[in-house]
Amino acid sequence: MTTVPPAFVLCSLWTVAAVLDAPPSSYLLAWFGVVLALVDLRHHRLPDVLTLPLAAALLLLQSHRLGEAALAAAVFGGAHLAVRRLRPALMGGGDVKLAVGLGASLPLPSLLPAAILSSVVTLGVAALTRARRVPHGPGLLAATWVLATL
Repeated sequence: MTTVPPAFVLCSLWTVAAVLDAPPSSYLLAWFGVVLALVDLRHHRLPDVLTLPLAAALLLLQSHRLGEAALAAAVFGGAHLAVRRLRPALMGGGDVKLAVGLGASLPLPSLLPAAILSSVVTLGVAALTRARRVPHGPGLLAATWVLATL
């Protein structure tokens, strides 16, 4: 696999974030998002070595609203944990850990749109690839980046 397409995507995301004067979390989400999406699409895994530092960094970036960020992380992660517990075949543990970190970067009113948009993206990937099993991480990352940047 060549590094040109991921580098192009990363540069595009950073350019859009710069033009929109997006918060620092947008740049962090772009970098980690490209790497995590590639890993998840290829290996169907979201490694802790990437998801946990992302969660910590996103929470630190929200120090000015730490209480709301921690609550959003708990709500978003908890909702994904509930899906994982009720239907383990639908979602992996890495998705739950990723959702905790991503929730910290979003305001509470954006959590439902993030869940809906991430599901739409995941279904779109499934339709494009005609696969029955597709990872949910790229959808989570794309939805969060869009909502955090706009």
